[in-house]
Amino acid sequence: MKDGENKDNQELDLIVTTDGILEWFKEKIEMKIPIRPDIWVDAAQKLNVLLSDEHDKLYDLEQIVAKMRMDFIDDGEKINVSFAKIKVEATDEYREMRKQKAKIDRIVEQIRIAKIRARMKNDEMRGY
Repeated sequence: MKDGENKDNQELDLIVTTDGILEWFKEKIEMKIPIRPDIWVDAAQKLNVLLSDEHDKLYDLEQIVAKMRMDFIDDGEKINVSFAKIKVEATDEYREMRKQKAKIDRIVEQIRIAKIRARMKNDEMRGY
């Protein structure tokens, strides 16, 4: 194992947030630095464990948005459901909810890619 590879592993060991892991990968990919199979697997494992926290954030945001929708519908103006939906979609909370959904989708895709990359590199090393 080269010093640079050991450094990569140590850097990733210190990162324990989904944002941190995704940013670490982004930096390595932008700099076109190869990533070893064991690091792909380690990152996928961490992301998989941390994904539950991201889902919790999404559920909290969905509840806030649903309550806002109900408040708009129950408001004294008696607006219809379609208009309440439009009003909710114009809020920052709705935007944050959509961003959280997109983040979860990116994490799930990153886990899939990590598994494939690790498998491909492992097969390459075995000579398949």
